[in-house]
Amino acid sequence: MTTTSMRIGMPTGMAMTTERFVRRLGILLPGLLAVLLAACDGDSGHSHGGEEGGHDHAAEDGGAAVPERPSRVVTRFNDATELFVEYPVLVAGKTSRLAAHLTWLDGYKPVDSGRLTVTLNRDGKMVAGFRVGRPTRDGLYTPEVKPREPGVFTMVLTWEEGDRRTVHRLEGVRVHASRAEVPEDQSGSEEGEITFLKEQQWRLPFGTAVATKRRLRATVPATGTLRAAPSGDRRVTAPVPGRLEAPEGGFPEAGQQVAAGEVLARIVPRLGTGTDLATLRLAVTEAESEFRMARRERRRLEGLLAKDAVSERRVAEARSRARVARARLEAARQRLAAYQPEKGEGDGPAGVPVLAGAEGRVAELRATPGTSVREGDDLMRVVDRRRLWLVARVPEAEASRLPQPTGAWVTPTGQSRALKVDTAAGARLLSAGQTVDPATRTVPVTFALPNPGDLRAGTSAAVRVWTGEATKALAVPKAAVQREAGEAVVYVQAGGESFARRPVTLGMQDGDYVAVTSGLAPGERVVTQGSYLVRLAATGDTGAGHGHAH
Repeated sequence: MTTTSMRIGMPTGMAMTTERFVRRLGILLPGLLAVLLAACDGDSGHSHGGEEGGHDHAAEDGGAAVPERPSRVVTRFNDATELFVEYPVLVAGKTSRLAAHLTWLDGYKPVDSGRLTVTLNRDGKMVAGFRVGRPTRDGLYTPEVKPREPGVFTMVLTWEEGDRRTVHRLEGVRVHASRAEVPEDQSGSEEGEITFLKEQQWRLPFGTAVATKRRLRATVPATGTLRAAPSGDRRVTAPVPGRLEAPEGGFPEAGQQVAAGEVLARIVPRLGTGTDLATLRLAVTEAESEFRMARRERRRLEGLLAKDAVSERRVAEARSRARVARARLEAARQRLAAYQPEKGEGDGPAGVPVLAGAEGRVAELRATPGTSVREGDDLMRVVDRRRLWLVARVPEAEASRLPQPTGAWVTPTGQSRALKVDTAAGARLLSAGQTVDPATRTVPVTFALPNPGDLRAGTSAAVRVWTGEATKALAVPKAAVQREAGEAVVYVQAGGESFARRPVTLGMQDGDYVAVTSGLAPGERVVTQGSYLVRLAATGDTGAGHGHAH
């Protein structure tokens, strides 16, 4: 995209137009402003930052006044940078200083290093070349060009640093044989033009995008909730009644990540009436003795059976008694383990371990160490947020447009960017409700999806469910659209520092993009970040920091 204008400039050799120069002066610091105004009152030119001060053009050529040359203003974009360049109409044998502003489109920041080469080419060959090794200041290069002969050329501006390179080509640049051949400029500012200087754009959040035709999916609006998948929402309950105690690693906290099978707590069961640790230990000793005797008897009879000295029935009975004795021993040991500490834990009770049933985060604590719990009481809730459910509630009137939804755009509360839920990219349609909720008059549509970030279960969201229909339309990012007195408005970049307010008519919305049915043409560039600041600039109140003159 290229925009070109022609205006009366500062004295010969200066690239800044009078109008633009005055605008820049309007945002200078008071002290600097006074100095520059004093210099202008002395009929001296102005210089680009870091250069020597302006010189008296009236003193040139034996003191004769030098007529001003009209100035060219060109804006050009490529994939990486924006070039906004101002220069006086070129005359053979005369030096002209360019004010070339270079901006990185990614992040919209000034190019602050690297060299810039300017060449004049004709018939594919370079006729003249000029270079500056670094910017005069961030974002601004001021090479001086002195063409040797008149004609029509292609001006090529090439920025390079290391292995990076970006090129802008300006076709049809005319070099006049003399000042007398230069036509007088009759152009002026476009009506309603808004000026927003590069110095302001660079210092504030700013960005632009080109209006292009793109495929948009038809959607229907809905309200939604992100929920934990049922398999990932686990209640941790007390396996036995007793006193809740912290495990060796400490009691978990809300938000803590836990692993499947991890010990979250211990419950010390209540001792029944007449029961103490000594009794439980005695029961284990008796059970061990009984098991040893039963095992010896089983082995003795099995040996006799091998010699046909005993019946198989007696051996079977011995084996059964040994199994029962072993079961009694295990039960006695488990009863004792519930009250007796494990090795190395001292004399306090160990308790029954409470385990995490699945990996996840502790979403809720419903009991604290030291409290008494009953069997089945809720202790805590562990949620696995790696997979979520989106439950979208579609208005009854729109439900007929959703025969088989394939996805949705989801904007969680508190976020501005829509998230994509696509059955072709990991999401799964669980149900498209066939009944209408009598209270809300909505139809539920449910998707299972991988958590794209750190979304929380229970978050509400604005949802737009895809209908399955699609069309190609001119579209811009939603962020480019401002609402002014109920009217949809975008701000179009007409040049590097000039913008225009443009009312538009909007169509369907698809994620972060919205269709524009009238008011905008393909290829026009709109402000996507900072459009409100451009709007303020139209009133003369941007709230921006001080700028500087070239």
